[in-house]
Amino acid sequence: MRSLVFLVIGIALLAIMGVAVLHAQGVNSSVNFNSGVNVTGLVASYYVHLFIAEHWIEALNASGINSTALIELINEAESYANIGNYLSAIITLNNAINLAAHLMTNAHVNSTQTVINNYVSLTSAVNNTVISNLLSNESLVNFTLRALSVLSKSDNATYIINMSMAILGNEEKSFHHYVPPNALIGLNTTMNILNMTYNALLSAGYNSTVRQIVIIKIEVITISLLTPPGLRTYVLSRVLTPYLMTLSENASRAINRLSMSLNTTIPTPPQLMECMGKINETLFLLMSKPLNEPEVYVMANDFINNYTTCLGQIKALINETNTTQVIIIKFMNITKELSNVGLSNLTPYIINTYSQCKSELINAFNSGNTTLIMQVLNQCSYKVHNYEGEVHYAIWTVNMTRNYLSYVNSTVQNLARQHGISGVTPMLCYVELNNSIMSNITSIIKAVFNGTISPMEAQTLINEYLSRVINSTPSLAAGCLGIPVAPHSYIPTSTWITTTPSATGELLIGTNGSAELTINITNPTQENLYINGFSVGGLTCSFTKAVEISANTQGALELGLAITNNRITSVSSLSASGNVEVSQGTTVNCNGHLPITYIPAVLNGKLYLSNDEQLMFFIVTGAETSTLINYGW
Repeated sequence: MRSLVFLVIGIALLAIMGVAVLHAQGVNSSVNFNSGVNVTGLVASYYVHLFIAEHWIEALNASGINSTALIELINEAESYANIGNYLSAIITLNNAINLAAHLMTNAHVNSTQTVINNYVSLTSAVNNTVISNLLSNESLVNFTLRALSVLSKSDNATYIINMSMAILGNEEKSFHHYVPPNALIGLNTTMNILNMTYNALLSAGYNSTVRQIVIIKIEVITISLLTPPGLRTYVLSRVLTPYLMTLSENASRAINRLSMSLNTTIPTPPQLMECMGKINETLFLLMSKPLNEPEVYVMANDFINNYTTCLGQIKALINETNTTQVIIIKFMNITKELSNVGLSNLTPYIINTYSQCKSELINAFNSGNTTLIMQVLNQCSYKVHNYEGEVHYAIWTVNMTRNYLSYVNSTVQNLARQHGISGVTPMLCYVELNNSIMSNITSIIKAVFNGTISPMEAQTLINEYLSRVINSTPSLAAGCLGIPVAPHSYIPTSTWITTTPSATGELLIGTNGSAELTINITNPTQENLYINGFSVGGLTCSFTKAVEISANTQGALELGLAITNNRITSVSSLSASGNVEVSQGTTVNCNGHLPITYIPAVLNGKLYLSNDEQLMFFIVTGAETSTLINYGW
């Protein structure tokens, strides 16, 4: 019965191979556990054993021996087979055949030995079939490909490879006493391949791309070494087509995105076409000719080198596409930002540069010259980056100028009331000043956008212009309203006639990391004013004791400010002059900050009164030196 034991061992190994692979893939193996490798051997073995068992029933019945127990075992085996559990079915049939032989021997039937001899002959044939199936290169290829498929999706490659090698090692130990050495060549080759896979994956570490390339290479080597050319063509196509389709789809997707972004048809890069052609050439040679082992390794390396080259080119194409889209989006966003703040007259300069970049990119992509493509992309990125800085400064300057124009309007209205000027004259005066000042500012900005002057030159011109007009605002307003003033005279706002509390501010930026804020306050009412705090931009401060301004008087609140990283963050000192009184022990608590990067400027401020009212006022900024703070260029 040694051959029977050997048969069961061989079948069990095949089942273990199937269960191991399916378990590694997370598949429920309780129903069809042996379908992972090659079910043909198990099915054939089951039907041969069933045939033998059924003939034993006939022999027992012919000899007048009760075969009920045998029939029950056969029925049990068929129930196992019906759910795909061929291993249990074969073991049960083996038990039935042993039982039949035992019953026949005990009955001293003369034909027992003949039947047993026939059984041994048939079992030997079945064993040979199962062994051939287990050791066939087709089974080994299927097993290895299934294991590699699991490796590509698993984080525990070491365990899976060791388990696979253990399965094949046990199979080799079970068979090497019963088969000639050349029957184990495929099995040994498979074990060498898995060992090579183990070492390559260790070298790859956690790099998913390298790990995937290792697995593809091993798949090519496995199929090329263990399958004949006819079958090799089918298996290679089945295994490699998904990888090559992914390459092609990624390239097509990138080219389509690029074509849509540039509103034209971009051709496939010639070097990518050449690379894909080399992949096809190598694949054709692997499929079409008999190969010895050294040739397989050389051609597998060639295939992987070509595949890796194509993969790199497609990744580069995707990066170029992404960079192109980012550049285009930035150009579009810049034009929107300018239009949103009323500077649409500057957008033609942006659109012209965008059109130039777009044309150069189309020519570069059409040429397929990767060096030229990167050169144009870098140039366009540089241009759009510069525009982003210029547009940021332009928008900030225009917003600050508009804030200053609110101060101009307030000055015009106050002077008009003081001198009894009514009707449309104040409004027309403000419109005239507004148009003149905005025209001068935008003309300087235009000169930057059209390349006439540099950003640094524009910064100097704008600083000088704003400093000049801010300091002469009352005189400009008076001249516009037709109020006679002496040349270069300054009309102080503190002398303006007003019936409600008012304030003006001046922020002087020092060179030693400090600043001084002076708030001039006029209280023409018959009641004292009490101030709880103030705010300028994003800086809000409160006094621990209210600051008092007597009725029908004026005075100034003087605050020393601390600067950290170009931000005013706190008050370092507090004093008063005139009829403003600060109680002894009063301190100031602040939240937020006020950026002081950009000067000259007119800022908005608020005084918070004890009656919950807020007094709005303007703050004019200045510097202790003639060197104005840089705008970031």
